[in-house]
Amino acid sequence: MFDGNNENDDAAEFTDTGNPGTTLAEQEFTAYCEANEIDCDELAMDEDTLKDFVKIKKRFVRAITEKRLVVNGCKIEYTVSDKSVGMAGQKITIGRPTGRTMLAMDGYKDSQQASKLLAYMAALCNMSKTEIHKISGLDKKDHQIIQDAAILFLTA
Repeated sequence: MFDGNNENDDAAEFTDTGNPGTTLAEQEFTAYCEANEIDCDELAMDEDTLKDFVKIKKRFVRAITEKRLVVNGCKIEYTVSDKSVGMAGQKITIGRPTGRTMLAMDGYKDSQQASKLLAYMAALCNMSKTEIHKISGLDKKDHQIIQDAAILFLTA
């Protein structure tokens, strides 16, 4: 497993692993999807779904390569970048959705889609609704990873 602690990880993340063009970081992304029962068969996706999926995969792989994201089975641990003032260096664990995660979206009007998504994202990170500001205050680079995880679960 790529964990960023092995001195060979830097070279290994770009090593041919038996699947042409597949890096260890891409394998970690695939393992995360499979552990969470998220369909990652790109050949079976329609053009629009594939386009969105590839963007998410690219951001995950970049975060893994930059050692900001570590896959741990069904969960990921994300280290906030220095671009998010006040939260830089903090670790956020993104888990699997539960009933609590879905309930986090209750209480918002249909016109409050962004608030619903932020509440869902906060719940994925085991934060309460009162802590949504922690997610909404993140720099786009950091916010996007959590949003991508949420989208993967919501569209699975």
